[in-house]
Amino acid sequence: MRNLRTGVQTLSLVFGLGLLAGCQTLSNQQNLNNFNQHIAQGNYQAAADFALKAGDIKPDGSSEDLLWSLQAGSALSAAGELDLSTRVFDHAESMMKQEDTENLGRKGLEKVTAALVNNNLNRYSPTVYDGVMVNTYKALNNIFLQDMQNARIEFNRAADRQRRAEETFKARIEAQKEKLAETRSQAEAEKAQTSQLQFNKSEQASREVIEEAYPELDQWRAYPDFVNPYTDYLHGLYFMLASVDSSDYGKARESLRRVKGMVPSNKAVATDHMVINKLRTGSWRKHKLNPAVWVIFENGEAPAVEETLIPLPLFLLNDQVEYSQIALPKLKSRNRAYPHLELRANGKALGKTQLLASMDRVIQTEFKKEFPLKVTEAIASTLTKAFIQYQAKKEMGLAGSLLAGVYQAATTRADMRSWSSLPKEVQVARVRKPASGSIELKAPGLDTPLKIALPDTRFTVIHVRATTPGSTPVYQVTGFDA
Repeated sequence: MRNLRTGVQTLSLVFGLGLLAGCQTLSNQQNLNNFNQHIAQGNYQAAADFALKAGDIKPDGSSEDLLWSLQAGSALSAAGELDLSTRVFDHAESMMKQEDTENLGRKGLEKVTAALVNNNLNRYSPTVYDGVMVNTYKALNNIFLQDMQNARIEFNRAADRQRRAEETFKARIEAQKEKLAETRSQAEAEKAQTSQLQFNKSEQASREVIEEAYPELDQWRAYPDFVNPYTDYLHGLYFMLASVDSSDYGKARESLRRVKGMVPSNKAVATDHMVINKLRTGSWRKHKLNPAVWVIFENGEAPAVEETLIPLPLFLLNDQVEYSQIALPKLKSRNRAYPHLELRANGKALGKTQLLASMDRVIQTEFKKEFPLKVTEAIASTLTKAFIQYQAKKEMGLAGSLLAGVYQAATTRADMRSWSSLPKEVQVARVRKPASGSIELKAPGLDTPLKIALPDTRFTVIHVRATTPGSTPVYQVTGFDA
C-alpha cells in the first residue's frame, strides 16, 4: 500500500510538471506568433514594444530573457531606435557569456528537466550564429549612429566570434556528449534493474525512423566552418571605408577574399575585392576612388521552427507502454519579400542587388551539425518517460499507465524557440554615386519606390529591410569620407 501511495505521489508530481510544461510551451508559442505577425506586416515598432514587454526588458536594456532580448534588439534596430537596440543587445551578450560560465548545479537541474519534461522549461540556449549576429547588429547600429569607434570594436568582436565559432561549437558538442553519455548509463542501469528497457536497440531503431522523416538534411548545402558571409562582408566593407592605416586594409582584404570565394558571381563583392587589393598594394588611393553607393538588403524572414512528432519503436519484453512518440524541431523555410531591389537615378537603371548570404544556409549549417545530439537527447527523454509508464502500470495498473501516458503526451514537445526576426537572405549592390544626389529603389511587387537622398560624402551605405511580399521596406543611410 505504501509503494502504491508513493507511486501515486510521484506520478502526480511528474503529471503536474507535464501540465506546466504544456502551458508554458503554448504561451511561448502564442507570444512568438504575435511577435512574428508584427514583423511580417512591417510593424517594427509594434514588434519591438511587444518584445520589450514579453521579455520584461528595462529602459537600460537589461532583462533575464535572452531570446526576447534578441527579438527586441533586431526589431528596435529596424524601427530606428538604435540606442535602445544597442543597450538591449549589450545585455543579451552578457547573458550569453553567463551561459558559457553557468554553474554546475544549474546545468544538472536543466539536464533533469530536459529528461523528465522538455527543454521548453529551461533557459533559451543561444546558437553560435546568434552570438555572431548580435555583434554584427551592434556594429551596424553604431555605423548609423556615426559612432565609428564602437562600430570598429563590434566588428572586431564579430570577426573574433567567427574565428572561434568552430571551437565554440566543438566545446558545446563535447559537453552535450558527456551529458548524453550519462543518460545512456542511467538507462542501462535501469535496464539492469528491471530487465525491461533495451536502450541501445530502441535508440538504433528510432534513428532509422527519424532519418526517413528528415530527408532534407542530405540536401542542405552548408557554409564552411560556421562562416556567415554577411558578417564577413560587412567587416570587410567597414575596414575598407573607415580605414585608418594599412593594417585595416589587411583585415578588409582577408574578409572580402573569403566572401568572394563563397559568392564568386556577386559583382559588388568582386569589385570590392579588386579595390581592396589595389588599396592594399598602394596602386590606388582611397581619396581618388570614384564616389560609390552600397545597398545592403535584408530580405524576407529566417526559417521558422516547427514541431514534428514521430512514433518510436520501443523494445520492451512485454506490452506495458501505451504511448511512445518523440518530438523534434524541424526548419520550415519562409519567403523572400522581393526577388531583388533595382537601383535607379534620373530614370536610368544603375544595377540591382544580388545574393550575398543565405541566412537559411547559416541556420541550416548549425542545425544539421547539432541535430544528431538533439535526436539522442530526445530519444533518451522518451525512453525515460516510457520507463515511467512501465513502472506506473506495474504498480498501479491500467489507471497508472493511462495517467503516465497523458504525462508523456503532454511533455513530449520540441523546443521551437529561435531568433525568428533574422532575415532569410542578404543581398548587396554597389553602384557609382549618381550626380543627382539621390537614388530610387524599386522592386517587383513594390507599389511605391523608395526615394533616398544621399549624404554629401564620397561613399554611402544604405541598409534596407523588408520581411514579406508587399510590405514597405525600411532603410537607414550613412556616409563615409575618404
